[in-house]
Amino acid sequence: MLPVVEKSFFIFHLQLTQEEKKNSEAYEEEEEKEEEKEYGNGKFTRYLIMNVTGGRVELRKLLFVLTFLTLAAFGNWIALAYIHDFVGREALPDIVFSVVPELLWTLKVGDAMVTLCSTFFFTLLFLHKNRLIIIQRIAFIVACLYTMRTISLLCTQLPPGYIDNNKRCRNQSNRTGQKWDIIAWRVFSQAVKLGFQDMDDEMLCGDLLFSGHTLAMVISSLTIAYYLPESFRPLRYIPRLLSWIGMICMVISRTHYTIDVLFAYWLSTAVFSIYHAFCEIDLTNRKLSILYRLWVVQIVGWLEVDITPGRLIENRFEFPFLIRLYKWWSSPSKNHYSTQNNNCHHQKQQQVSVSSALPI
Repeated sequence: MLPVVEKSFFIFHLQLTQEEKKNSEAYEEEEEKEEEKEYGNGKFTRYLIMNVTGGRVELRKLLFVLTFLTLAAFGNWIALAYIHDFVGREALPDIVFSVVPELLWTLKVGDAMVTLCSTFFFTLLFLHKNRLIIIQRIAFIVACLYTMRTISLLCTQLPPGYIDNNKRCRNQSNRTGQKWDIIAWRVFSQAVKLGFQDMDDEMLCGDLLFSGHTLAMVISSLTIAYYLPESFRPLRYIPRLLSWIGMICMVISRTHYTIDVLFAYWLSTAVFSIYHAFCEIDLTNRKLSILYRLWVVQIVGWLEVDITPGRLIENRFEFPFLIRLYKWWSSPSKNHYSTQNNNCHHQKQQQVSVSSALPI
């Protein structure tokens, strides 16, 4: 009697285990189908690109920021194309100009420093886990700074600081009868070169009072220092040193006055610090902050509402294309057939082993 009871209990336990396994397999298959559906719809790729570990980056907000940046850049180019005809040709006195002679070779060094700082910056964006959050933040900061720069260019025109301004600057058109086709061509030529000018050729003059070179170097170095992972922290001193070398070269080459570099350094540091200081405030206390009285900061609050506050964002590197390749390789759509075959083979083996183990 006892062996029969044990046999019945064993069969009941085996049936129960198989039912649980079937339910588990059904649940896994349902999950795989859902993941495959999301993968096919592109949701998985968007999730991978956006890396929402630090919060959710909304596409409409990102497009808003990038549009703002584009308009601010075109505003700079339009302002420079317009004021070129109003800029004087006699250089103003400068404390550095009176001590250090004009050294043209330092301009190439300054441009190289801008390129290196920008390279470090874009490398950080490419490798950082929360790259879209950084893009959204820095694009808005740079757009605000370029808007300030456009206003400063239109308000006050400083003559270039070169010794031979008449040779370095393009000819001016008639102020009273400015032709809009000439201005449009100037804007187009700058847009094609992304604002860069050939220093060996005649150029548009008056792009002063707020150094764009300094803006690029300072924002790059501040971003790297803020978002660099802890294990790479010593590297943050490299772009900082490069930016200081670049700022000095901008003045010695007389591409900018000393005040241009100082204004750009102060304003870039201030806007970057205010933005990130507001981001570090807890979400529940942001409206109580004195910074929230500024309407620009209220826009920042709208941009940051779904993003983890400040330093809580994980600063970590990842290789996006390698991860995407790995996810594709191990995706349900690719391995579904092989997994199904393996499961069937495993079930058949288990049934054979169980049947051979049952007493007859």
